[in-house]
Amino acid sequence: MHVFLISMPVNSPRRESGLRQIKATGLSFEIVDGVQARRWRKEELPCEKGSWLKPGEVGCYLAHLHALQRIVDYEMPWACVLEDDFCYEANPDFGLVEIESYLPTDFDYVHLQRDCGWNPDFKVLEGGKYFERIHGTPWGTVGYLISQRLCRLILRDHTLCKLPIDKLFDQLSPEGIFYRTVKPLVGAHNGFGSDVHGT
Repeated sequence: MHVFLISMPVNSPRRESGLRQIKATGLSFEIVDGVQARRWRKEELPCEKGSWLKPGEVGCYLAHLHALQRIVDYEMPWACVLEDDFCYEANPDFGLVEIESYLPTDFDYVHLQRDCGWNPDFKVLEGGKYFERIHGTPWGTVGYLISQRLCRLILRDHTLCKLPIDKLFDQLSPEGIFYRTVKPLVGAHNGFGSDVHGT
């Protein structure tokens, strides 16, 4: 498995934390630089006129698109995308290193993060021992697996930022085969604040 770690291009505790944790797995990885959209004028942001999105949300969206573009460019069947404020959850069924042995063969998206209950339309369609088929996604994009097929669809039809990236995945779930792990593998480290919301 190859991992793309999204991180702002500055030395910071969150970048160091993300790198330390992913290096400890021994998995192959590379950094995808975050997009500092706050430095852009509003009219430069690639979103619809009159958009309500914050610059940080647009920057986050673009950084994830850059990760998806690499998956397509490298012709990977799928890969893992992590944000640098991820942390490992306690007591998962398996870790990132082992997950490939358990994966369903037909997935387009696997949500690795804890469900915080923010999406009222999210539902489990089919249970399983390690993975559940889902409609919609739990909101948040700290960690997920994504297929090249879904990357291509997004890069073809959704380069204009109309909504946050986690809401896009939620919206696209009927167009693919979406899962979540029964036990979350990763969560968001609460001590680093948010690059998206400026906290």
